[in-house]
Amino acid sequence: MQNILVPTDFSNDAYNALFYASRLFKATTCNFYLLNAYSERTPLLSRNSNNGHHNGHHKGLLEQLKDESCEELKRTFHRINLDHKCPDHRYTLLPVKMDLTEAMSNMIDEYKIDLVVMGNKGKSSGLGIYLGSTTTKIMASIKKCPILAVPMNADFKVPYEMAFATDYKRSYDAEIIAPLKAMATQCGSAIRVVHINVEKSLSKVQESNLKTLRTYLNPIASTMHWMPNFTSKTKAIQAFLDELGIGMLVMVNYEQSFLERLLHEPVIKKLAFDIDIPFMVIPQKT
Repeated sequence: MQNILVPTDFSNDAYNALFYASRLFKATTCNFYLLNAYSERTPLLSRNSNNGHHNGHHKGLLEQLKDESCEELKRTFHRINLDHKCPDHRYTLLPVKMDLTEAMSNMIDEYKIDLVVMGNKGKSSGLGIYLGSTTTKIMASIKKCPILAVPMNADFKVPYEMAFATDYKRSYDAEIIAPLKAMATQCGSAIRVVHINVEKSLSKVQESNLKTLRTYLNPIASTMHWMPNFTSKTKAIQAFLDELGIGMLVMVNYEQSFLERLLHEPVIKKLAFDIDIPFMVIPQKT
């Protein structure tokens, strides 16, 4: 059974992520945990003309926010059951007064979450920025389970081709590779391992790590690919995704890795990283 956490701010991109996950895991027994984290800084979703009075009774801001969070979570639950009802999917609604990152970390522990699925505004939201600030912060902070970011403009397609980007500089173990294999098995996907060619040949350490990776990926179909460095790694990755018709990109967020540097760079430097397919980040276990 899969335990999947879906944080939502009730936006269209958050719902699209939930719908994507529901379709992706349609043949799997799942517990979906719909999380809405709110605080005094959360804008009210609706304000009525009686300036804070509801049914004739004055309510404090936090009480109003909690009520609205509960109501919107219920609406989201009813909507997903109308759009894609699945008898093997159970939903738990979690309105929580807490910072989003802290709430997610707590829920991951409490409900033994296997995967976090988040919405993303995608390229169509303006300036070609794929990773929004909230998603970037979560990916950089959450180290307990994989995170799948789903762009708003991504129509649901089973990702029969998955790309795993690596530099072969770090060793692999079964725990790190398990989420990649699980997703590929879930989707019936082949894994295309892509290495950005920044050196003329692999070192002995890289060769050893490549051999280990091949072993861990068995019996899933996989191929190894080298890409020229272009002017940046992001452009090289994008060219590879386009060339092979990749439906999902996967990376491991190691310390000091290309991905970690990307997640901590100023937004302007992420403009080139505008892929419009789901992107799964596997955290390095601490």
